Amino acid sequence: MVNSMEKKTSLFEKFKLTGKHGFVYGIGSIIEKAITFILLPLYTTRFTPSDYGILGLLTITGSIIATFFTIGMNYGLLRSYYDYKDEEKRKAVVSTAFYIVLISSFILLVLGLIFSKNFSILLFDSSKYRLHFIIIVLTSVFNILNVVPFVVFRVKMKSIQFIIFQAIFLLIGIGLILYLVNYLKWGVLGALVGNLAMVTITCFTLYIYIRRDIVLKFLKIEFRKMLLLGSPLILANISVFVFTAIDRYFLNYYSTTYEVGLYNLAYNFGNMITVLLATPISLVWPAMYLSVKDHNNAKDFYSRTLTYVLSISLFLFLIFSLLSKEVLKIFSNEEFWEAYMVIPIIVLTYAIWSIRKIINVAVTIKRKTQGTAVIEVIGAVVNIGLNFLLIPKYKIFGAAYATLITYIVVVCLMFFYNQKLMKLYYEWKRILKVIITAAAIFAIGYFFIIDNIVISIIFKVIIILLFPFLLFLVRFYTKGEIQKAKEFFSNLLRRLKKRRNDIKS
Repeated sequence: MVNSMEKKTSLFEKFKLTGKHGFVYGIGSIIEKAITFILLPLYTTRFTPSDYGILGLLTITGSIIATFFTIGMNYGLLRSYYDYKDEEKRKAVVSTAFYIVLISSFILLVLGLIFSKNFSILLFDSSKYRLHFIIIVLTSVFNILNVVPFVVFRVKMKSIQFIIFQAIFLLIGIGLILYLVNYLKWGVLGALVGNLAMVTITCFTLYIYIRRDIVLKFLKIEFRKMLLLGSPLILANISVFVFTAIDRYFLNYYSTTYEVGLYNLAYNFGNMITVLLATPISLVWPAMYLSVKDHNNAKDFYSRTLTYVLSISLFLFLIFSLLSKEVLKIFSNEEFWEAYMVIPIIVLTYAIWSIRKIINVAVTIKRKTQGTAVIEVIGAVVNIGLNFLLIPKYKIFGAAYATLITYIVVVCLMFFYNQKLMKLYYEWKRILKVIITAAAIFAIGYFFIIDNIVISIIFKVIIILLFPFLLFLVRFYTKGEIQKAKEFFSNLLRRLKKRRNDIKS
């Protein structure tokens, strides 16, 4: 039972703790996904858009497979862990989840080895990619197994250890892929093999680290509870991948792998918001909102978090949408440049998607994940219909708008469903100010075209950095936030002055 002192924890302290671990996990997320962006110049100079499209289709297929065979254990383990205070019981919960994913990953491995040729023919009309699919299946197996240690890191708030491991794994992955693609000239296969080696090393390292949390215990009651909570999310997560990834399959069918490659490149810019914001939130937010669910000011904490997260997501939207054209011209071959036209649509999509976890609080607290599954299925159906309608005629633009519309529909449905389960009062006036300010800056940066690339970058950076100051002019910040900001900068200046005096003395 939560004691009275815990229940009276201030909103500032909650945000401070969330921000601390969110920042650290954000670094870890950047490190985890950085391999995609660090290697982007390599891929866009060594691969053709068609090769890059093939790599994207294979990677997405692996993600879908891993999501299905994880059977929602990341959510089930996270929720069941907080039902116990006793450390031995918690170890039993962790172990139960481990045995479940172990069996699930073994089933995947057997099926993958049997049907890899069929998948290759189905997707590419050729069996030449059979080995590629086997590698994807093996990568998915280790990603599934990695779910348990990653949850253990989250619930124990081991954020520093998390990013240390991530940094080491990143360096290994980059080194392997550079060697296989750049020196051995293995092409797409080299990228896949390098990634497989990285997740394999990750898996063995993490399990060595959490070995004391794995015991010879299996809790049948927790097995049922985790499956009941996690199973509906299998369909939900598969549905999410339908409306985040199926457009690539439609483009492959109605167009070419060349267009798939351009679209996949545009998606990588959108994924930067996932890396910098959505993934850190998904790692730290569940543990935070579940740990304070009995606090007196929990609802205020939940509602204000949406305001902050939306502000950050729109700031990131401005950065990646406005500067995408210049970045492509600097770091990629000319045949990739036209991808910039759909980047703002994709980035906006992920800016909207980043708030999904924040508004989806009640379903976990109330154990009503079935509703989430229904909403995700609705989103999948909407997206498939829009893809059929838009992609044959509008190609990558059709795919981009289909995804944007789907995400808006799903986020709105999730909002109303969670409000039905638990009424929260959001700061709509402040949210509207953020949206209008971001829209004004985007319009100026997008429609005011400067031919000189250096001057264009300087101009866009300046107007993007004006975002927080314009929010001050429209009276977005509360008196309490302004006071906390003054205290922060005052303390910062005091420390800098003290350090300077120490250096002089």
